[in-house]
Amino acid sequence: MTGVYGFVAEFNPFHNGHKLFIEQIKQKYHPDVLIAVMSGNYVQRGDIAILDKWDRAQLAVDSGVDLVVELPLAYAVEPAELFAKGAISLLHDLGVETLVFGTEQQVDFIEIAKKILQADKTFQQDYRQNSATNLTDFYHSVGIDITSLPNQLLGLNYVAQIVKHDYAIDVKTIQRMPSDFSATRIRNNLAQNKSVDGLVSEQTRSMLENNRSVTWDDYFMYLKYQLLNSSPEELRTVYQMVEGLENKFQKSLNNSDDFTEFIGQVKSKRYTMARLRRLMIYTLLNVKESEINNVYKNPYLRILGFDRVGQNYMRTLKKKTQLITRVGKKETTTLALEIRADKIFQLVTKQEQNFGKIPYMRGVN
Repeated sequence: MTGVYGFVAEFNPFHNGHKLFIEQIKQKYHPDVLIAVMSGNYVQRGDIAILDKWDRAQLAVDSGVDLVVELPLAYAVEPAELFAKGAISLLHDLGVETLVFGTEQQVDFIEIAKKILQADKTFQQDYRQNSATNLTDFYHSVGIDITSLPNQLLGLNYVAQIVKHDYAIDVKTIQRMPSDFSATRIRNNLAQNKSVDGLVSEQTRSMLENNRSVTWDDYFMYLKYQLLNSSPEELRTVYQMVEGLENKFQKSLNNSDDFTEFIGQVKSKRYTMARLRRLMIYTLLNVKESEINNVYKNPYLRILGFDRVGQNYMRTLKKKTQLITRVGKKETTTLALEIRADKIFQLVTKQEQNFGKIPYMRGVN
C-alpha cells in the first residue's frame, strides 16, 4: 500500500488544534493510511496525562486517524532525542513512508539534521550549566535558535533519527500558525475551573466532564510515600537518579504540602523543570534502568484504536515486531513496566487500563 503517513502526538488533551492538524494532513497530502504514535498515560515533560490513553485514542480515531499505537513509557517520558528515537522506530516498524509534523518555520530539516548529527560528535558540554542551556548552545552551534522556535526541537529530532538510521521515511510539514488551541492553556483552565468551550470538541469536553481527569497533585501523596518509605540507597537505584537528588527530594518533603510546592523546593539552575518532573515520574513508579533497557531490546506495537482502514492496514504488516491488541499471559512480561505504571495511574482514575481492554474500533464489523 502506498501513501502511509504517520505523526507523533500526546493529545493531552485532544483539542481543536489537533483536529485541524489532522484535517490539514488529509487535505494537503491525501494519505491512504494515517497513523499516530501516541504517548500513554505519562507524557514527555513529566506530566500525568489528563485523560487516559484509551479516551485519547478514541478521540483521535473519531477525528480521522486510522490507527493509534502507544509509545511505551520507556520512550514517552524521556528527553527529546530518546522520545524521538522511540517514536520514529515505531513508525518505521509500522511501515510508515512519510512523517508529518508541525513547524513554525520552513527550513531544510534533512540538511539541519545532518549538521546536528555531525556536531554531536564534537560538541563539548559545559557542566557548569544546566542541560537546557547546554542544549540551546548546541543548537546555536549549528545555527538554530530553539528558544524562539521551541516546537522545532522535536521535529529536528525526528528527522535526525530518520537520517541516523537511514530509514526510508520522507518528511513533510504542516505550517503552525499562532493559535488559541493550546493543551497547556486547556489544562490550566481546567485546573482553575474555567471554561474550555471553543478550545475542544463537544466529545472531548464530555470526556473531561464524565471521566476522572487527573493532575500531579492527585498522585503527590503516592510520590511522598515512595520517598518516605525508601532509603537513599534504594532511591539511588531509580532510573536517572543522580548527583544526590535523592537527598534533596527527601529533604524537600518537609516544606511541601502539594506537588507545586515540592517541585519548587527541588528546582535549581542545574536541572530543568521537565527533567525533574520526569525523574519524579520514575520515582513514583520505581522505574529501574534495567526495565527501560528491556523495553529498548524488546520492541512491541501496542494498538490503542483503529478504524476500518487501520484494521485492513494491520493485516498487511510484517510481524517483525510484536503486535499487541490485548493483554494475556504472554504479554504480561513484554508489558511489565507499562502494566505497573498503569496500575499506579488507576489508583486515582479507578479505570482498568490493561486487562480486559481492547482497542477502540470505529466502523469495524
